[in-house]
Amino acid sequence: MDVIRGDGSLLKEIDLAPANEHQEVLQNVAVILDTVQNSCPMFRDLGLPGGSLHRPQNVVENMLVGYIYDQIEEYEPRAVVADIQFEHDAATGRTIPLVYLQEVETDNE
Repeated sequence: MDVIRGDGSLLKEIDLAPANEHQEVLQNVAVILDTVQNSCPMFRDLGLPGGSLHRPQNVVENMLVGYIYDQIEEYEPRAVVADIQFEHDAATGRTIPLVYLQEVETDNE
């Protein structure tokens, strides 16, 4: 089971030619989690909404779960999501999504 943190840590050393399809899918999910909607020209719907400031934590988490499932289903259907959890950074106030992938469906399987 792969865990992808939505804090951009996987994208610090982005690989434009991943070694295999599995790595490509992990990187694509990380891009989805680290992109704010309306910030990517030609793909305005890609990413997570940025308008959750000043909302209760449980409301933000419930809203993000739906967006994360929808975004992965639309933009990276090869990833099968098992669970979504959240970490909270008290210093910055950030909510960091943790996406647990059950499997990655590739053409080789």
